[in-house]
Amino acid sequence: MKFSHTKLEQIRNNPGNIKQIVSDGRGSFSKNAAWKFSIKKYHQKDSNKDFAFRYFEEMFERNFVDNNANRIIKVELLEKLERYVEDYEKQKFEFYDYSNRISIDINHGNMISGEIFRFDKTENGFAVTLFHNDDSIWIKELRYPLLQIHFSDKLNCPAEFVKVGVYNFIDEIHEYNTFDELTLHQSWDEIVKISGEINRIVL
Repeated sequence: MKFSHTKLEQIRNNPGNIKQIVSDGRGSFSKNAAWKFSIKKYHQKDSNKDFAFRYFEEMFERNFVDNNANRIIKVELLEKLERYVEDYEKQKFEFYDYSNRISIDINHGNMISGEIFRFDKTENGFAVTLFHNDDSIWIKELRYPLLQIHFSDKLNCPAEFVKVGVYNFIDEIHEYNTFDELTLHQSWDEIVKISGEINRIVL
C-alpha cells in the first residue's frame, strides 16, 4: 500500500483505520495553497521576490472573491511572503529543489510517498523542509527521522549531515533538527512494525 507522509501520523496512531485515512480526499484550493505556489515561483531559476509577489496577487484575484475580508487576507499573506524570503535568506542555503517527490519503500509492498516543501544544500550537507501550518509539535512526528534516513541513503551522505525540519507558517521561521543514530534506528524499527500491522489489516 502507498500512502502520503502527510498521513503517517494518523496511521501511526490508528493503523486499523488505514483504509479510511488513505481514502480521505484532498480539500479545495485554499489561500495558503496559493501562497505556497508563489513560494515555488520565488525559487524558480531566474525568478525573484517581485515576480513571486505578482504571481501571488494574480492567482489570488483569479481564485477568490474580491471583498474586504479577502483583501485583508491577501495583504497578510503578502507580508508573510516578504518575511519568508527574509528568513530563507538568513539560512544561507543553496536552493536545490522545490516539491521534490519521495518514495520510501518500507517492506512487503508498503511505501511512503508525497512531496516535500523544499530541498536545499547546506555548508556541509543538505536540508529537507516541510510546510508546517498548525500548532502540533512537528519534531515528535515519525516522518522526520524517516526523511533523514531516506535522503541520507539517496544522496550517499552521512545522516548527521542531513537536517530535517519545517517552515513554520505560523511563527514565520525555519526550524530544523538532526536526529541521532539511536533515534533513526528506533524510527525505522517502528515504521517496519507499522508496516506489518498494515499488512495484517489489508491483506
